[in-house]
This record gives sequence, C-alpha cells and structure tokens, in this order.
Amino acid sequence: MIPCWPFLIPFLCMTAGLTASVCGDFYCDTFVLPAVFVCLLLSCFLPKPGLYSACAALFFFVWGLCALQPWLSPEIAPHSIKKKLSDSPITIEGVISARPSVAPEGSRLIVEVEQILQGAYAEPVSGFLQLFISEGDVTVTRGDRIRFVSRISVPHRLGLPGEFDYPRFLALQGISAIGRVASQNDIVLIRAAAVKSIVRTSDRIARVLGDSIRRSIPDERVSSVLVALLLGDQRRIPRDLSDVYTRAGVNHILSISGFHIGIVAAFITVVIIWFLTRFEYPALHWNIRRNSVLIALPALFGYLLLTGNAPATARSVIMLSVFALALFVERERDSVNTLLFAAFVLVAINPPTLFDISFQLSFISLWGILVAVPLIMRCTGTVTSPWVRGLTQFLAASVAASLVTILPVLYIFKVASLNGILTNFLIVPLLGYGAVLSGFIALPLIMLFPACAPWLLWPAASLVTISNRFIVWCGSLPVLTFHGVTAWDIFFFMLFMTGITFLTNRMYLLAVTVLVPLSALSVHMYAVSAGDHRLHITMLSVGQAESLLIRLPDGSTLLVDGGGYLHDTGHDFGQRLLAPALGALHVSRVDTMIATHDHPDHSGGLPFIIRNFPVGEFWSGPSIAPSILSELKNRAVPKRTVTAGDIITLPGPVVISVLSPSGPTHGEAGREDSSVNEQSLVFRLRYGSFSMLFCADAGFEAEQQMLARQYEVKSTVLKVGHHGSRFSSSAEFVDRVQPELALISAGRGNRFGLPARQTIDLLGSKGTTLFRTDRDGTIELVTDGSSWSVSTPFKPE
Repeated sequence: MIPCWPFLIPFLCMTAGLTASVCGDFYCDTFVLPAVFVCLLLSCFLPKPGLYSACAALFFFVWGLCALQPWLSPEIAPHSIKKKLSDSPITIEGVISARPSVAPEGSRLIVEVEQILQGAYAEPVSGFLQLFISEGDVTVTRGDRIRFVSRISVPHRLGLPGEFDYPRFLALQGISAIGRVASQNDIVLIRAAAVKSIVRTSDRIARVLGDSIRRSIPDERVSSVLVALLLGDQRRIPRDLSDVYTRAGVNHILSISGFHIGIVAAFITVVIIWFLTRFEYPALHWNIRRNSVLIALPALFGYLLLTGNAPATARSVIMLSVFALALFVERERDSVNTLLFAAFVLVAINPPTLFDISFQLSFISLWGILVAVPLIMRCTGTVTSPWVRGLTQFLAASVAASLVTILPVLYIFKVASLNGILTNFLIVPLLGYGAVLSGFIALPLIMLFPACAPWLLWPAASLVTISNRFIVWCGSLPVLTFHGVTAWDIFFFMLFMTGITFLTNRMYLLAVTVLVPLSALSVHMYAVSAGDHRLHITMLSVGQAESLLIRLPDGSTLLVDGGGYLHDTGHDFGQRLLAPALGALHVSRVDTMIATHDHPDHSGGLPFIIRNFPVGEFWSGPSIAPSILSELKNRAVPKRTVTAGDIITLPGPVVISVLSPSGPTHGEAGREDSSVNEQSLVFRLRYGSFSMLFCADAGFEAEQQMLARQYEVKSTVLKVGHHGSRFSSSAEFVDRVQPELALISAGRGNRFGLPARQTIDLLGSKGTTLFRTDRDGTIELVTDGSSWSVSTPFKPE
C-alpha cells in the first residue's frame, strides 16, 4: 500500500476488476475470493510490505471481477420474470421499488414483480421490471402495490458498432424485463404504502414539494429547472431547454452535486452557529464552529434522501462528512484522499455505481479541480487582494472542470462545449448561489404555508428566468462535435490523470505527459487508414430500418440511406444510432450521401448526419424529405437527382448503374400513382468482376419495369428489397439476378413479420447464402474485385 494514498491501490484495482468484467465479460469464480482474502490476511504477519501491497491489489481486483456477477450473469430463478416473456398482454402485479421518473416523453416505474394473474390463477414470479407509461404523469409512488396489463420483453442489442449497451444498462440496475402501458389510467392501485420505508416518505415529501413548485410557477421552463436545482428531478425539463443548457456548457448546474451540497451545508452551518450562540452554555463550553459542521450532517443526509440519493449527491455528502469528522478530531484533511475514499465507499457498497454517468462525470470534474486549482493558485502567490484571488480561483475551477470533462463527455454524448468557461461567470452566481439558496430556504416554508408558495418562490423563479434567457443566447454559440473518441482514448486519459496526480518524480511525470498522449495519437493513426484498394460494404444493423456504408478502394465513403424510426419517438435516430456507428467505424466525412426514397425508416437519420458531418454530395430519386432539403440548403451541399439509365464512375474504378426509378421524360403511364416504394432508387454497383444490386424498398412493379427494360441485373450480391417482404424479390427477378449472397435489413421480432418466409424459402431454393441484420447484426462485405468475403463482427446477443 502507498502510505500517503491509502485508498489508491484498492480503488484502482477494484475499478480494473469491475471494468474487466463489464467490457471483457471476464468473471472469476466466487470461491477464489475467500482464498485471496486468506492470502491477504497471512501477508499482514510477514515483514514484507511489498507482499502485502501485492496481495491487497490482487484481492480488490478479484473482488471487482466477482462483484457484478449478481447483476450481469445472475442465476435465473425458476419463477423469474425473464421466463415469462410474452407477445400477448398479461396481468402483472408488483410493488414499486424506486422513485417514479417523469419526463416529457413519458414516465417510468421500477416494479418488483410479485405475481402474474391468469383468470383466477395467480402464479408467483420474481424480478424487477421497468414499466414505461407513454403519456402523462403518475400519482403512484415507491412502496405502492399496483396491477397492470402489458407485454413483457427483454431488450437486446442490435449488433451495431458504437451502440449504447441498453441491456447492460438495465442489468446494472437489476432490471430483468420491460413493459409498457399507455397512461396512468391503465395502472390499478391495489394498496397504497404496501411497503413502508423512510425513502418512501422522502419521495412523498419531494413529490409534494415538486407539485407545489409547479403549481406556484406556471411557466414550465422555469419550474422544471427550479425543481431540478432543489430536488434533483431533471427529467421534466423540456428537451430543447435541456439541450440548450448542454450546449452552453452549464448542464452540470442542474444536477445536485458538490457545489449544491456545499452551499446547503454552509447555510445550515451558519444557521446552527447563529442558533447556538444565542445560548450561554454552548457559547462558553463548545467549539461552536467545529461542532456545528458535525451537527449539520444529519440534515445533509436527509436532503440526500429528499433528492433521490443520486451518486453525485451521495459522493458529495460522503466527502463533506469526511471533512467534518477530520475537522472535529483535528486531523489533516487531504482533498484527493477524501475523493478517493468517497468513490471507494460508493462503489464498494453498490458496484454498478462505477458505470453511472453522473458519478463518472462528477468524479472526473472534481478530480480535475482538485489537481489544477492548487497549481494555478500557487502561481498567483504574490497576489494579495482577496477579491482577485477569489476570482482567479473561481476561473481556475471553471476552466479545469470544463477541460477535464471534454474527452469523457465527447465519448458519452459525442458533443461537448467550452462555453461553460464564459457562462459559469453568470450562471453559477444566479443559479448556484441565488436560486439554490433562496429556493432551499423556501422549501420548508412552503410546506408550512402552501398558500404563500408563489411569493416564497418568487426570488428563485426570477433568477431562473434570467438564467434561461441568457442560456438560450449562449446556446447559439458553437460547440465541439466529434464522434471518433474511443474507449482507448478514455483509458489513456485516465492514465494521464493518474500520472499527473500521484507521481512525484519529475522524470516519471515528464514521461507520462509526453508518452501517454503520443500513444493515444498512434492508436488513432493506426485505426484510420486510407484506401486499401478493396471495396468495403457494411450493412448497418439499425433495427426495422436500413442503412449501408460503402468504402471505395481509395478510402472515400458513400452512405446509402440513414435508417430511422417508423413513427415519431421524440428521439433523433441519427444522433442516437447512426452517428455513433459511423464514429466507431472511423468515418469523419461522407463523400456521397444517397437517399433511396422518402420513408422515415430509410431517411430519418440523414438530417443529423448532414448537420454534423461534412457531406460532399447528395444523390436521390425524385422525392426528398423536406427535413433533408432544409439541411442540404443550410449546409450548401450539392444535390443531384439520378434516374434510370445514369451511369456514374467513382474511384476504383467503381461503376454505379442506376436502374430505377425512370425519369419524368420516360412518360410511363401510372407513374404518378405508384407508391413511394416503387419509386425507390435502385442501382447496381460493379467493381472488377464483383457486383451488388441495391434494391431499397422496390417491389414487384419496379422489378418488372427493370426486367422489361432489359437492364443488366445479374449480381454477385443482392440487397433484398423491402426488408425481405413477400411483395418484393419475385422468383423471376431472383432468377435473373442469380445472387450468390443475399443481405436483408430487418428488426428483430418486428411486428411486420419480416423477412417473409416466402422470400427466405425462395432464396434458399436458389442456393443463395443469406445474411440478416436481425440475426447476424452488422454485416461487413469486403472484395478486391474478384474474390469476396463476408463477416459479422458485431453479432447481437
């Protein structure tokens, strides 16, 4: 162990073990942990400190390997909800086990399922289920027993590069399955307060306070921010306002973390000091300042429960408790050690906390502040003015927090902002000191005098209003968008931060500050290579949608369609799925974007890509989605309409022959009445002796027209039309194409039943090898113009 950093080795080794178990699916048998612990105990009796440190490191690493097994690879009980998956609705009864989450797009409940009802028969089940309520608020709360009717499903990965691992995210919360109902009216309250607890009471108090704030302040954009500042509920903030706070670089102010806890603790301490000094005995016999901090701790733990016990809040309360105890016993206080201790305690108690985004960002930002601010303040030692020193310290903290979180934020959200360095100067005083303090003072008063709530909350609401107006202006400032940050970058970043924090030898420090960044750059230089004189075609697994990436032999890229949601979900498909996939595939520019037709499952993700990636040229058929047209105009992207008969030669040479749709000059009868699918852009790509036919959503009508015009359709690979629908890929058409390989893009378990059994059987009868994204995930095809190979490196679970 390191005497001056006693928690460093335990925390680093525990983190390494947890990370290995999550990222590498590497676990350790639980019987190994007691054996290693015995070795650790025996090493305590040997006069070899190095042996003890090695055993301690091994113990915490093995503990990390074992700790997540109950979440990531649990033993499925005989009556687990996971075994009750059903395509038809079933009646479920259980108890709400966590504070309900309410957002503009709907609400979420975590339900500990107790039984499934089938007529008069009740079957006991176990496990936790996440219930989505599509519309409206909910009145039920933690501890209530409820009953509802829903289908039960288990989320799965698509098999897409750069994809957010939603199944793992739920597993780390202990959630086994998900369900959905339309509204609160579909939930029956069987018994209120079936399970009583102190956290249920705190949830109810928070709900009463939140409702009082929302009633007192009619403006949702103001009330939602104030509720987030005081009670930690950010999900009610309108999405556009939340995005503006993010773009302005001050979204951290909306989560209750160290800054808020520090202000609240200081206020409570001042009140306690004022109160105790009113009495003679404590004033004469106690060290009031030292004891008041300790007395304030119960109130802080109560506030922690009131705000939902978020990891960032818990970390702050633990750190403040350590400082208070150290002050009480008159021991030296080290900020970095305290941060390590707080992180170690949180992760040891609940290992999934390590992978909570709010914990990660709050930990890293405070780490950066603790490292950078003392260095900067030492450089200003000659400055005597307290105002100048205070302003310098504030600026140093703002810059440190902004810079140190850029890489992690880009890795998680793909967008970061340095605007916080500017906006913090106004927003922190307005919201941090003003709104938080005045709102916190008002909270107990509005419980006692609810009729006076509008007047009590007026100061805080006014400050939030001013802040929102300023933030909207700041949100128009440019932000940093980058989709190429990888897990290796985060590894090197953490290595760099660890080195500059804990290394004292100047030579080692110099080596870390030079070699670590160079290593990170070398990884990127190795990953990003120019054309390898081969053609790469990647069918992205984007669910019940379609998108293909083509890399030409010279390294230039074509993006054929961009996937999308069939119905409006309130989310941007391009931002959530397509852009991260392109970033993971090291695509920084789209040289040619092709939209085959105007359907949301093919074009929904393209507007975001146009906004955030350089696009060289845009090709399409006669119809283009208005949202795409608007973005093309804003970004001044050249637009080209292609029709049947066009032949385009690209570097390689790769030759693209457009087969459909026919242009207006062809004058074919019935063209105006044909469906959008039949007007899909169909083209044949040829590179050497290799060829591939891209059929988009073309059906029988378009196929017959292509055959009637005697176009060359024979191809090595067929991208099957319309997701394998029975109304595409006729027997005559497949006979003419004679594909050796067929690719189908479809969503797993989609409600359309695609790909159709008729299509699968037809391709099988022709001896065609079939790959499907719903079964195989993202499909990669590589050819040198003569031979070709296909692989599925991102196969879904």
